[in-house]
Amino acid sequence: MVNLIPSRLRPTRLLASTVMLLLLGALVAPAARASEPQTDDPLPPRDPQFGYVSGLEPGRILGGIRLPVDWSQRVSPCPSDPDAAHFHLRVAPTMHPPLCPGDESEAVINLQVLLTEKKLYRGPITGIFDKPTQYAVFAFHKIVGPSHPDPRSAYQEWIADPPPGDWTEQDWAMLEDFDPQPPKARLDQPNRVEVDIGHQVMYLIADDEVDAIMPVSTGSGAGERGCRTADCGTLSVTPRTENLPEGSRFYAEHGYGSGWSPLGAGWSIYKAIFYRGQYGEWNYGLHGYRNVPNHPASHGCTRLTVWDMDYLRPSVDRNSPDARVWVGMVIHVWDE
Repeated sequence: MVNLIPSRLRPTRLLASTVMLLLLGALVAPAARASEPQTDDPLPPRDPQFGYVSGLEPGRILGGIRLPVDWSQRVSPCPSDPDAAHFHLRVAPTMHPPLCPGDESEAVINLQVLLTEKKLYRGPITGIFDKPTQYAVFAFHKIVGPSHPDPRSAYQEWIADPPPGDWTEQDWAMLEDFDPQPPKARLDQPNRVEVDIGHQVMYLIADDEVDAIMPVSTGSGAGERGCRTADCGTLSVTPRTENLPEGSRFYAEHGYGSGWSPLGAGWSIYKAIFYRGQYGEWNYGLHGYRNVPNHPASHGCTRLTVWDMDYLRPSVDRNSPDARVWVGMVIHVWDE
């Protein structure tokens, strides 16, 4: 055994020196701690009924970037010419090049794998930056970007500052640091849907874990209260549930038959399931649609892509055991 105490230092002198150092440390430690700089990352806890609890609050640092990201300052790495050549590169898994819609590369494979791990993508790993991949990118940019919770101005704010559909080195860093968590804590509701109108995304929660994060488009109306009739006219407001501590529940599904339900005015909905809002509104719910823009645009329902609605309800059989949403399941719909 090697003796680490110098032979010239006697044990009694070592003990005395140790005691003196401990006493000095006790005297100076409080002053030293007081002079240490305080980090600005930790934030005070917020009531889970009124704010995010998932680490995405404004002011948080994600991948070295302070949230929310201001997309108006972003410089796109992609060519403005839609016919321009795209990347066809072989890259190492650690390389994080910029990516554009239409790209085909191993870097896109890496992106799709990472988006899948973060519960943002549910499609096949193809290496092609296609539409489903871009919608997953949109979803991520929505949740790390600014919230637009005021229904009177949300539409204009989303149009003025849309989430980007391309991918940068900054995005790689944020996504790697992103930990998908339920946006709000709910006691005794392990299986639920959370629609975050302010960020235009929907969370599917299973066993209190995030199963999927999906981009949505909610009602374009400038208000908080929907109607209660089968014909809602031009109101176009998505019913909230913020005044219902236990949320709402899905009460019915559309008899969609083959999947699409023809409606008036030449439009139709796909695999719809309905809930009641906090003012008793009905005839609103989740459904697939052909067009899911990155801003509120619906007649009041929450629009999802057809492939995301297929994920929620893999079968047109309303009694299918593999459904991820069902009549009686809890849903919360809130602005912020």
